[in-house]
Amino acid sequence: TLTKGFYMGVHLATQEQWKEVMGNNPSVSKGENLPVDRVSWDDCQDFIKKLREKDKKQYRLPTEAEWEYSCRAGTKTPFQCGETISTEQANYNGNYIYGNGKKGVYREKTTAVGTFPANAWGLHDMHGNLWQWCQDWFEDYPQKDVVDPQGPEKGEIRLLRGGSWNDNPRYCRSACRALNGPGYRCSHCGLRVCFFLD
Repeated sequence: TLTKGFYMGVHLATQEQWKEVMGNNPSVSKGENLPVDRVSWDDCQDFIKKLREKDKKQYRLPTEAEWEYSCRAGTKTPFQCGETISTEQANYNGNYIYGNGKKGVYREKTTAVGTFPANAWGLHDMHGNLWQWCQDWFEDYPQKDVVDPQGPEKGEIRLLRGGSWNDNPRYCRSACRALNGPGYRCSHCGLRVCFFLD
């Protein structure tokens, strides 16, 4: 159960936005309207700190629970668009299918933010394009209902959600979790920012 309202970024953070704040572009696939990639959880924290100083808003990464809630947009199916997904709805490795889906395009790189239809709440690329870092340290799901989960106070592994351009669609499901150390960087990882309502 989430009790606090928050704003979620409509798109993944772009290379243009990252460059404006950080002064560099670490991405493998270059393009101003492409999402920034090859950023670690630690890099994201540096970006958010500078973004806070610039815009005076309490930006942060979403918690895992906030991310999944936003991805699902009120749905209970594996994807916000239903029981399966197509490469007309998201950027993933179209050589693979999920459920009764059909093979599609494998673009082999990121696509511009806003290329694919938004979910019911207006958020783009919640499935595919890039894995998105979440704020939480990893732990197994609790065996009881929780309110405003934040994850453990310390750990060694951070969480990512959403799948990427290089992934089988099963990794793009709303419920799929990925794990990596906070210093991990690759061309499959990016971010989306959010902040609490005042």
